[in-house]
Amino acid sequence: MSQDFIYYLLLMVGMSVIALGIVFFIRYKGKNSKGKYTEAAMKFLAKQYPTIDLNHIHCVESHLPGSLGRATPMLLAYNADDMYMIPVLPFPFPGLQKIRVCEETDHEMAYFPMTSIEQAGFDEQAQKFIFVVKGQSITLKLKRKNGFMEDQQEEVNHFLTTIAQVLEKNKALNV
Repeated sequence: MSQDFIYYLLLMVGMSVIALGIVFFIRYKGKNSKGKYTEAAMKFLAKQYPTIDLNHIHCVESHLPGSLGRATPMLLAYNADDMYMIPVLPFPFPGLQKIRVCEETDHEMAYFPMTSIEQAGFDEQAQKFIFVVKGQSITLKLKRKNGFMEDQQEEVNHFLTTIAQVLEKNKALNV
């Protein structure tokens, strides 16, 4: 074996160890933090979309399934009246945690009044959340952890409860 190959191999092993260390560090910090994603999402919304009224807005991260197994992280900002789906890229490094615009996607920010949601529920395997807006089906994957590795089960439950309440309200209003 040549000396260059050994040097290259050691460099690759060292970089792999550093990368794994960073992944474990982010997971550890994510488990021990709560609310950093929502805080970063609110800053992102205030900066990128100043026309959105942030009063009573809740945030949850989901993923929009794509082709070839690629999923686009989506920020769901919602309240009882409005829902915004925004493609984002979370930057999870502790101390630098922020959310950026996802420029590598064909998706753009989508706005739905909650009165436009006709149906909602999970698929047969309970893996994907599907809701219908004006006859168009939208499929999302709601994950237990957000991009900052925080447990977001409480936020997901709040989102699902809000959707259930909206559906009941829409049914009562015959919308």
